[in-house]
Amino acid sequence: MKICQVVLLLSLGTSAGPVMEAQTLPDPAVLVASSTLPQGAELFPELLASNHPLLPSLLETLTPPTSVGNLNAPMEAPNAPAQRLTAHDRMVLFWNDTYASPGAFAGLSAGALVDQVRHTPAKWDQDGSGYTRRFASGYGQLAARNVIHEGLAGMTGLDPRYRVCQCYGALPRTAHALKMTFTTYRQDGRLTLDVPQFAGAYGSGMLSTYWYPHRLYSPLVQGVQFGHEQMGEIMVGNLVQEFGPDLGRALHLHSWTARSHPRSSDDD
Repeated sequence: MKICQVVLLLSLGTSAGPVMEAQTLPDPAVLVASSTLPQGAELFPELLASNHPLLPSLLETLTPPTSVGNLNAPMEAPNAPAQRLTAHDRMVLFWNDTYASPGAFAGLSAGALVDQVRHTPAKWDQDGSGYTRRFASGYGQLAARNVIHEGLAGMTGLDPRYRVCQCYGALPRTAHALKMTFTTYRQDGRLTLDVPQFAGAYGSGMLSTYWYPHRLYSPLVQGVQFGHEQMGEIMVGNLVQEFGPDLGRALHLHSWTARSHPRSSDDD
């Protein structure tokens, strides 16, 4: 009860004075809370002079914090510098993107099947050998694109990796995936135009025309068209990397993987 009485006196002492003064202030005036409690405590000198034994602990409890953080600040800045890539990291990234990417091979298989149905190029057969040539052509474009893109990125100090958006909502994340098709981050976290990405896409498209029928495919015509297709594939790949984990969780693929690969303890 003594604690409640002291708290009540403190509350009344701090609020009565400002409330009475506020009635006489002009309209534009604004009350500002004192930043430190001793200045506010001057409103009840009689209570301080009583030297109540519980007063020090209450004053310490009621002392306002020295600083207040920004509650609206994001948990992580979207352009926070990522871990700096070493030469070994870039080699591992190139290996994974070119030789150890199941998603890339699935996309190449689907693209070769579409060209097989469309009978493109027309001079390539529609049997198994023709499908093999179309698949090899798509893979050659992928390998050439990665060599140019990641090689130039290493020379210029740019980050060839896709960084997931630190935002919420399908529309902002889709816009981020589209933006990252044409831009990338430097090692210091600043956004810049991804020139190596353009060079890889259009350079690989032009190079691929040299193993197509030469009379029908020109580097400056069909090669540029292939470059447009490569940029579209990059955008689709960014969307997959952005929303793929969410789609996997929605389809409960992690639980399916756990059932198909049981742990050793599950057999005990």
